[in-house]
Amino acid sequence: MPFCQYCGGKIDEDAVVCPKCGEILIEEDTGWQELQILEKVDEAKHRANMYIISAIVLATVGIVTGWVLCVSSSAVGLFGIALVCLGVGCNASADRHEHKAKVLKRRLRR
Repeated sequence: MPFCQYCGGKIDEDAVVCPKCGEILIEEDTGWQELQILEKVDEAKHRANMYIISAIVLATVGIVTGWVLCVSSSAVGLFGIALVCLGVGCNASADRHEHKAKVLKRRLRR
């Protein structure tokens, strides 16, 4: 007759729960959980890549637009500064999603 791995009490061979301590005796299927975590990692990486591309485009357009409009002495040059700020914000979002992907990968390794 087998014994409970938690309390040492006697259990039936087909027992799912220990009658003495109430602990669950069968292991959970972690394959499904790992698949869900991997999907979240892929999604976080994809979002990070999109934010990086957006940051590069916005910052480049902002710098060029700001420079051209400031050279022509137009007050609309502030529009370029706003685009650069949006680019910096996208870069921060990309960093956040990359960090999320790293945390999920670490959780998967446990």
